Amino acid sequence: MTSDTTSHDLTALEITRNLLHAADTDIARFFGYFSTDCIFRMGNNDPVEGSEAIQEWVASYLGSVAGMRHVILEEWSDGNVTALHVNVTYTMNDGTTFTLPAVTRTRIEDGKVTEYLIFMDPSPVVAAR
Repeated sequence: MTSDTTSHDLTALEITRNLLHAADTDIARFFGYFSTDCIFRMGNNDPVEGSEAIQEWVASYLGSVAGMRHVILEEWSDGNVTALHVNVTYTMNDGTTFTLPAVTRTRIEDGKVTEYLIFMDPSPVVAAR
């Protein structure tokens, strides 16, 4: 694990930016940002609790995804809570791509993500599975 995933010196916004970069480039590193009891929720899906359960959920969700790229359009941060308005471009295993708008909201405690909420409609990704 790199020092930026455990550093208490980074701001919540910096950690959240690093989290999204890791989602695009190194999924194992992405999971390293979560606390062991993190709460994760995407869209209208039920919340998932715990880093192991989150890894299982994400693996299932990304089963037909070859890659992702997040582009941050707007940022907001207040203390340990950060919200990012993003466009997420998914590249599917068959080579098709599509871009979805989303807002992510993170809560950071002791340098780890303890809550990660994704507000988007994931149905195009689910339909492509």
